[in-house]
Amino acid sequence: MNQKSWIVAGALMLAACGQPAEAPQTQPPPPQSLMDQVTAMAAEQQPVFAWQQLTAWQQAHPEAQPPCASIRRVDAIGVIPEDVAADSIYAAYKGALVFTVQCGPQLTTVRDNPAEHWLVAFASGATEAAVANCAAANGARTMCFRTPPRAAPATTTP
Repeated sequence: MNQKSWIVAGALMLAACGQPAEAPQTQPPPPQSLMDQVTAMAAEQQPVFAWQQLTAWQQAHPEAQPPCASIRRVDAIGVIPEDVAADSIYAAYKGALVFTVQCGPQLTTVRDNPAEHWLVAFASGATEAAVANCAAANGARTMCFRTPPRAAPATTTP
């Protein structure tokens, strides 16, 4: 190789060294739904997360009364089946992972207040929890049972 060839080859090598390697084009992962986040948590963390979502929702909706000042218990209801009773509070949450939060003082002498019973649902693909109050229209009882009522099986005539 002559001197000119060496100079050109050296210049090309130096130019190549200064160039950054082309970074692989990665897209950020899609936002994970809350349902996915909850199911990835340890079982003992899931009720805590449900209560935190209720608290955040109530802060964003101060008109929802009564606020959850203290917590008595959280029940993991589970994924609502497709055959849930149509007249149940759970009917609107088919396929969602549901928890109920009973608020109120932790005293055995104080009964549960249906107005302080809340449903927290994590629907597939949703990035926000759905919240509903469990009190019946007259406020005398709760609509959120620990086991969602199922629709009666269809009867067939022989």
